[in-house]
Amino acid sequence: MAREYLTHWFVAGVIVTGFTPDHWVANVFHAVKLDSLRGAFIEYQFLAIYIGATFLILDVVVRNRKRQTETPAAAAPVIETAAPIPAMVNDDAEDIEGKPSIAVLPFVNMSDDKSQEYFADGMTEDIITGLSCDSRLFVAARNSTFAYRGLSPDIRTVGKELGVRYVLEGSIRPLNERLRITVQLVETATGAHIWADKIDRPTAEIFDVMDEVVDSLVTTLCANLGVAEANRAGRQRPEDLQAWALCVQAEVLFFSQFDPKTLLEAEKLARRATEIEPGYAASWALLACIASLQIVYMPSGNVVKDSEQALSLVNKALRLAPNDPVVLGYCGAAAAWAGQAAQGIDYLERSLALNPNSGFSRLGYGSAFVFSARYTEAVAQLQLFIRRSPKDPYLGLTYSQLAFSYLGLVDPEQAEQAARNSIKYAPGMPGAYLVLALTLRALRRDAEAQAEIQKIHQLEPGMTRQQWEDYWQYTTPAELSAGMIKLLRKTWRD
Repeated sequence: MAREYLTHWFVAGVIVTGFTPDHWVANVFHAVKLDSLRGAFIEYQFLAIYIGATFLILDVVVRNRKRQTETPAAAAPVIETAAPIPAMVNDDAEDIEGKPSIAVLPFVNMSDDKSQEYFADGMTEDIITGLSCDSRLFVAARNSTFAYRGLSPDIRTVGKELGVRYVLEGSIRPLNERLRITVQLVETATGAHIWADKIDRPTAEIFDVMDEVVDSLVTTLCANLGVAEANRAGRQRPEDLQAWALCVQAEVLFFSQFDPKTLLEAEKLARRATEIEPGYAASWALLACIASLQIVYMPSGNVVKDSEQALSLVNKALRLAPNDPVVLGYCGAAAAWAGQAAQGIDYLERSLALNPNSGFSRLGYGSAFVFSARYTEAVAQLQLFIRRSPKDPYLGLTYSQLAFSYLGLVDPEQAEQAARNSIKYAPGMPGAYLVLALTLRALRRDAEAQAEIQKIHQLEPGMTRQQWEDYWQYTTPAELSAGMIKLLRKTWRD
C-alpha cells in the first residue's frame, strides 16, 4: 500500500513540474543565481509532461488487468457478510462429521397390556425430540428408527444402516401408578455398553423422567456439556396424560404409513386429544398437518375450503405454543401444502433452528421451496432428508416433490428417476404416477405417459384433471402452475 502511494506522488510531482509557470521558474533560478540554466530547464518541462503521462497510463492499465485476474475468493467474505445465509439452509451431510451421532430405538413395552404401548412410543419420541434440540448432536430421524419397532436388530447393523456411532435402547413397564424404565447406550462399532440407568417413578412424572434421560445422555455424549435448555423449554407439556397418550398414538399412525386410511385414523385420535385438552397445541398442529396432507395425497373437490380449514388449525396451534419446535414443524409443513409456502418457510426455519435434526421439518422445508418455485433449494433439502432418513415411510412423498423440482429445473431425466422412486415407496399415491406421466410427456414418450394416466384412473376412478389444476393454481406461484397445467393438459386428455 505504501509503495502504491509513492508511485502516485512521483507521477503527480513529475506532471506538476512540467506545468510549472515560467515566472515561477525564473524567480527560482534567479534566487539561486543560475539564470543561465533557465532555458535548458524549460526545454525539459515538455519531456517531464510526457514522462508523467506515460507513467499514469501504464499504472491504470496494469491495475485494471490485476483486478480482472484476481480470484473470486477474495470478494467472497464481503458477500457473506452483506447477506448471510441461515446455517440450516446450507445444512449438509458433511456437517454431522465430528458430532456424536445417535439413534434412539423404539422403547420396548414390557407390560402384558398392549394398550400401554403409547408409554413406550411416547418415551421414545420425546427423547428423540429432546436430543434433537441440541445442535451439537446428530440424531437419526424418528421415522427411520421406528422402522425397527417390534424387532431385535443387531446394533452393529443399525449403526451401519443409519450411519450413527451410538444407539440408545430401553424398555418401560407401567405397573399400577408407577413406571419402571431401563435405558442403555451402546457403541455401534464394538457393541460395548457406554452408559445405563434404571428409573422407578410415578406415572405422573413421566415428563420429568424423559428430561432426566436426555440430560444424562447429552452429558455422556458431549463430554459434560449441558443440554440446550432454552430450546427444550419451548416444548409445551400437556396437563392431561390421556390427551398426550392419544396424540402419541396419532403420531405413530401418522408416521407409520402415508395413505388416506391411516391419515383418517390418526385424525380421529388427534381430534379426541383436542376434546380432552383443548389447550394442547401439538394435537391441533397434527390435525392441521393431516388436513393439508390429505389435500396433497388426493386433491379435493374444494381445495380453497379445505386449505382454509388447515390454515385455521395452524393459527390455533401457534396461538397456544408459538415456540414449540414440533408444533412449528407441523404447522410449517401444513402451511406450505395448503397454499402458504412463504409462511411455511418462516415456521419451518424457526422449527429447524430449535430442532435441527427434525426429519419431518426438513421434508416440509423442502416441500415449501417446491411450492415457492425455488427448485435448487428444494432439491438440496429433499436430498438431505433422504440421506438422513433412509427408512422413512414418507420417502414416496419426498421423491414426488423431488421429481416436481427437477421438472421445474427442466431436468426430465432426473425427474423420471425420482418419480419412479416415488412409485416404489408409495405405490398407492396417485400423485406419484402423475408426476411420472408429466415427466414422460416432457421426454416425448407419450405412449408411456398415457399408460401412467391409466394407472391413476385404476387407483382413483373419480379423480379428474381439473382437481389437479385447481390445486396447483391455488397452492403454487403463477410461473409454476401455468407451466405444469400446460404440460398436464397435453398429458391428461379428458
